[in-house]
Amino acid sequence: MSKNNKNFFKVKNHWSEIKDQLLGCYLTPYFQKVLMTGQPIYYIDCFAGKGKFEDGNPGSPRIALQIRDDCLSKTTLQNGRGRIDTCFIDLNYAQELSMNIADFCNSNGRPQVISGKYEDEIEKLLLSKRGMNVFLYIDPYGIQALDSGLFDRFQTYGFRSLEMLINFNSFGFFRDACRVLKVDYQNDEALRDLDDLVEYEPAIIAATKQSEELLSRIAGGDYWKNIVIDYQNGKINGYQAEKRLSTAYKQRLRQKYSYVLDMPIRLKAGQRPKYRMIHVCNHEDGCFLMAQNMQKCKDELFIKVQQNGQLSLIDVTPSLTSNADNELITDNELKSKLVDHLTRLNRDIRITKLLASFVNDYGLLCDFKMIYTILDELKKSEIIEIERNPATNTRGPSTFWEEKKDKQILIRRCKP
Repeated sequence: MSKNNKNFFKVKNHWSEIKDQLLGCYLTPYFQKVLMTGQPIYYIDCFAGKGKFEDGNPGSPRIALQIRDDCLSKTTLQNGRGRIDTCFIDLNYAQELSMNIADFCNSNGRPQVISGKYEDEIEKLLLSKRGMNVFLYIDPYGIQALDSGLFDRFQTYGFRSLEMLINFNSFGFFRDACRVLKVDYQNDEALRDLDDLVEYEPAIIAATKQSEELLSRIAGGDYWKNIVIDYQNGKINGYQAEKRLSTAYKQRLRQKYSYVLDMPIRLKAGQRPKYRMIHVCNHEDGCFLMAQNMQKCKDELFIKVQQNGQLSLIDVTPSLTSNADNELITDNELKSKLVDHLTRLNRDIRITKLLASFVNDYGLLCDFKMIYTILDELKKSEIIEIERNPATNTRGPSTFWEEKKDKQILIRRCKP
């Protein structure tokens, strides 16, 4: 059972640091990129909490607001335009939250704090934001607030862009699904080791028709039932069930959104993932930027935990021995997947879109540098051409891999 943690905000735990690190690393390039367009940003932390832990560590609201101020101070705005509006929702701690972020009421704006439930407030807030760039950080206190119907409706509101970073407690969902369908999981190592999964409002889901309907609203369908049945019949174990559930959940999100990328998080070193941070957007630039960010986050956390003499909570193997789910993958398998992916795309494709679509289909299998090495090999084998613009620089032929406003890369298949 997950703990009802009355002391949730006393000390910031390791996995909270990972979630906030992932958010913080992404918000800086995201804010900078959108601000350069001169278009407004509307950022909402949907489950903001107190904003600060009692041990002095910042919560996600203070992290986001500090990045807001840093980006606005360093970014040259197009025609002086561009702003970042911020909103923080919390049912239990709005007053303390307001106090803990009061020092961010400055010339960059006054953060809006709403006391209430995300489910009750979010649509009222978003319906007036047509034409804005909206970013939602959705890190709920349990699974009940993750209503797929809401995510579907967000897509219809006419935003200039919409991105979401969602904490999906995949093992917690599957554990509750077993309870609802009266399937025993007590002897399963994968589901038994959830005592460290802290929720300060844990769901108590009974075996009722209403609970089945709740889980189907969260999942966006009843596909989860077949996964539980296969688990009950011994066709899959708990780890395989979580992987199938997470894959199906991402596929459901892709019915409305073009790019869905996840970063598995484990609670203890050596464990399989216990929940997943899922990034959702409709543009390849956002997916590519988040994929880069996830790799960077892994690298930075690896350095941090090594300096502290700890084992990592996320997969940080800097080789092709395993992907983010601790599944083995070889160089040849990676190359085969990339070639197969190329054959299913347009003959000519920009590299940013190629990489975004690749991680969207296969997940974060490796660092992008490894993919660049394979692309060079495919070029030498005359399977593809790599066309860079500009083609040369002062030192000779261009060798850059990352596209920017004045740099583009086209990948062209030479063979069917």
